[in-house]
Parts: sequence; structure tokens; C-alpha cells
Amino acid sequence: MGAVAAAILAGCLTAYYALPVYGHGGGRWFPLRVGLFALGLILTGCLLARQVVFARHVSAAWVRAQWLFAGICVTVVLFAAAYYALAVGASAQISGIRTKTDALYFAVTVLTTVGFGDIHATGQAARVVVTVQMGFDVLFVATAASALRASSSARRAARAS
Repeated sequence: MGAVAAAILAGCLTAYYALPVYGHGGGRWFPLRVGLFALGLILTGCLLARQVVFARHVSAAWVRAQWLFAGICVTVVLFAAAYYALAVGASAQISGIRTKTDALYFAVTVLTTVGFGDIHATGQAARVVVTVQMGFDVLFVATAASALRASSSARRAARAS
């Protein structure tokens, strides 16, 4: 792993573990939390969409890969925070999440579509967030990864001819 990728990972994980995450049901702060989550999704989607455009103009594959890695790190941390808030605020929403590490693990298993079954959504709000992550991962992460691969293949073909 390169120095930039390591710094991105360290920054995302430090922010995730250092920042407080509250999940006390609905309440008056609920609209703000939902709005911040939506804003985070929009910004992360923009980051990954930028990666698709960026991949066409940058010749160094490692630079494109670092942008993709940054987008994936932010995506995982954003959803992990949402899962943790759902688990600590409404314990019936997600079975098995007791710590931030549990939530991070669950976000990665959803991203990679592994699904071990030890942690799973039980409430409607959690199922909505998991479904949003699945759609987000397919729409943005998979698209950015395939654009990175296509760009690399096109550059190799251009050099070969």
C-alpha cells in the first residue's frame, strides 16, 4: 500500500473512531442526522463520480487507484457510522453491533457482499440503510472501479499499438 493510501486509510479510521456517534432514536436531532448522512452520501458520490472523470485524464494508474481507495474508505466509514448510530440508538435495528469495530466490519461485509450472517439488519430503518448502501456500492463504487479498469486497459492498448 502506498503512502497516500495509508494516509487516507489512517485519516478515515481516526475520524471514525474519534468522532462521537449518537443514536438516540428520533428526537429533534433526527432530521439533522439524516441530512448529514444524505450530505455525506452526496459528497462521496461526487468524489467517486470525479474519479470516473479523473481516470480518463490521468495516466498514472496509482493516482487513479488512490482516488478510488479514498472513495471506498469514505463510503465504508460513512455507512459504519450510520450502522453504529442505528445499533446504539435503537437496539432492535441491527443484531450484533455493539462497538464501532462491529459496525465497520458490517459495512465492509455489505460492500464486499460476503454476508457472514453474524450481524444483520432486523429493523426497517436498518434495512433501508443497508439497501441504500447496496445501491450506492453498485452505482458508485462498482462504476468507479470499472472506469479505472477500462481506463487502464485503454491506455495499455494505446501503448501497444
